[in-house]
Amino acid sequence: MLSESQQEDIGAAEATPDSDDGYVTCYYPMTLEGDPDPSGYEVTVFDSAKALRETVDATDVMPTKALPLQLDGHSAAEQITYGDQWSAAVTVDVGGGSFLYVEKYAKGHSVSEKELSEQARGTAKKVLRNLLVH
Repeated sequence: MLSESQQEDIGAAEATPDSDDGYVTCYYPMTLEGDPDPSGYEVTVFDSAKALRETVDATDVMPTKALPLQLDGHSAAEQITYGDQWSAAVTVDVGGGSFLYVEKYAKGHSVSEKELSEQARGTAKKVLRNLLVH
């Protein structure tokens, strides 16, 4: 989903792919496993709205309302969550019934909401461009 140079640009320590029926995910941690203050990215492509709706985040966080936006001409929404770990999540309508989900997460208060948002949106744009090329 991200090229090696793009992974270096975001500071990913590794790439861990995963998939199941209806989606493909890749985790890009910026910290090593076991780090008490993990940070990184989750990037998922869902092949349908149904697959997107079937995913559940079981964490106990305080989310904001989703903010509608345009990302490189695509309808999208962003949601910020707060707790011990903060995250900015961007969901993009890729077209053809598919959706891109990019989440940037970090220890609470270690990065500003604005920075989280900019990082999530920037990475979503990179992945979106990669998807549209293939």
